[in-house]
Amino acid sequence: MADVFISYAREDQAPAERIARGLEALGLDVFWDNEIPPGQTWADYIEGKLSACKAVIVLWSAYSTRSQWVREEARMGRDKAKLIPVMIDGSPAPFGFGEVQAANLASWTGDPNSADWKRFSQAVFTAVNGAGAVAPQPAAAPVYTPPPVAAPAYTPPRPQPQAGGDVETLSPLGYIQKCFRLFVDGKGRARRAEYWWWVAFNIAVQVVAYVLDGATSGFNSYTSMPNTQFVSGAASLALLAPSLSVLSRRFHDVGLSGWLVAAVFGAYFVGGMMSAAAIPVGGILMIATGLAVLVIAVLPSKPGPNQYGPNPKGL
Repeated sequence: MADVFISYAREDQAPAERIARGLEALGLDVFWDNEIPPGQTWADYIEGKLSACKAVIVLWSAYSTRSQWVREEARMGRDKAKLIPVMIDGSPAPFGFGEVQAANLASWTGDPNSADWKRFSQAVFTAVNGAGAVAPQPAAAPVYTPPPVAAPAYTPPRPQPQAGGDVETLSPLGYIQKCFRLFVDGKGRARRAEYWWWVAFNIAVQVVAYVLDGATSGFNSYTSMPNTQFVSGAASLALLAPSLSVLSRRFHDVGLSGWLVAAVFGAYFVGGMMSAAAIPVGGILMIATGLAVLVIAVLPSKPGPNQYGPNPKGL
């Protein structure tokens, strides 16, 4: 069981290793390598390490403050009263983490006699060994040797929610393109912006299809509907698969199973059949089903990663 867990962005590996070596020189057992053993998931493995350690050190930098994974590890450490934040390049802690006083090691180069290092290492030593414990003074300053340039060790990158960064920020057209791209894949999560831009696009397509049907076949004088609905019918079929996919991912975003979408459509279909047969409860079932989908569609994203993937809003 490691005494200390160090959370950092992969771009900050060099200062993370320097701090880890300094703490190991004090006799502390430090976990800082983010390589996950085969057969284990990132969430289970990291959560186990975080729960077992006595101090969670988070290295705040321009990179780590934008990392969802570092913020999640920092949140877990804060909630367990184990968090010891460290500034390594002067970047302030992200919103929500500023209440815990951070050590400043932005200019620390590895000297164990540095005043900033002594204050920080004593705080870590006390967190691990209890109040009154005094960190030993190393006989000589540990010399940090950077990894060889010719053959650097390969460290697998931490999984990222998407190539563009931690927070999904797409244009309306980008969200629509994403829905078409994932039209047969209900995996992952869809934030409210993605779902409602797709709904708006769907409505616009149906209006255009309705007008085209009327222009080509005329409108029924009694129902005001087009005499034929070839265009609108084809549009509905073309948009059905991406609509089901984005609704399934919207369910995932609030922590619900995407298979509930099938149950919703089944209930709506049964309600429609009952209404056609003049059974009053059919209309009630259709309205209740529609309201349930509407409520789920407007719910905010469930904070943090869940079993369906990371939060697309980066929270």
